Amino acid sequence: MTSRSDTQDPVFTPDRGSFAARIGDRMRDHRPITVALAVWVVGFLVLGVVMVGLGLLLIHVLAPEGATRLDDSVSQWFVLHRTPTLDTVTRIGSDIGSTGAIIGVAVVAGIVLAIGRHWRQIGFLAATLTLEFSVFLISTVLVDRPRPDVPRLDVSPPTSSYPSGHTAASIALYCGLALVIWSLVRSAAIRTIAWIVAVALPIFVGVSRLYRGMHHLTDVLASVLLGCGALLFALLATRSAVGAHEEHAHEVGEERSHPVRVEATS
Repeated sequence: MTSRSDTQDPVFTPDRGSFAARIGDRMRDHRPITVALAVWVVGFLVLGVVMVGLGLLLIHVLAPEGATRLDDSVSQWFVLHRTPTLDTVTRIGSDIGSTGAIIGVAVVAGIVLAIGRHWRQIGFLAATLTLEFSVFLISTVLVDRPRPDVPRLDVSPPTSSYPSGHTAASIALYCGLALVIWSLVRSAAIRTIAWIVAVALPIFVGVSRLYRGMHHLTDVLASVLLGCGALLFALLATRSAVGAHEEHAHEVGEERSHPVRVEATS
């Protein structure tokens, strides 16, 4: 595997000897999408087991009555500090992480990237969001944790309290977009702004969901694990696919530069 150069993608090209490079080398005879899908499936299984396991441990061992003392304290604290202004502000924060907002931003980003023909960035975002959503869905169904026992400011969706889908999706999308920007833009200022926004928005969403009584603190913390895990596995999937493609191209190039001479038989 050739090492990354200054002209290569600084985010999605695997370094020499890295785990992604080794996967790409082993799977160089497969199509890149097959390589990415294989890593995605592994990520789904790993994250699914971890998230469901933590959720079951939480509701059956650590908080069999529905919430830990810390969860109850945090939920009650936010209720006591509600104001009309904060109600409005946190409504915005909650909407930023809603399904409609996440899909809308992702679609616009995908269109812009498609116009620029940035296919690996599109693949990375798609892998991140589908992985996060799939693990979220199986976790919320199997764990089925009740929401905080406080007045809620939003209509409760059919999913359970664990984990916070708004928070996990916000991490997956906005931090994913920051990685995409990092891979395409050289300006240090733009990169820094992108990461400040990418970190601030999920925090805003998570705090808003706590304030509005929609999740326990432990739900939001678990969502941080889910969102970050989805990003890491999607990044691994993308780098492995790129590595496999480059290894295959290098192999084909070697064969073309050293053709086998066939001698005619008499």
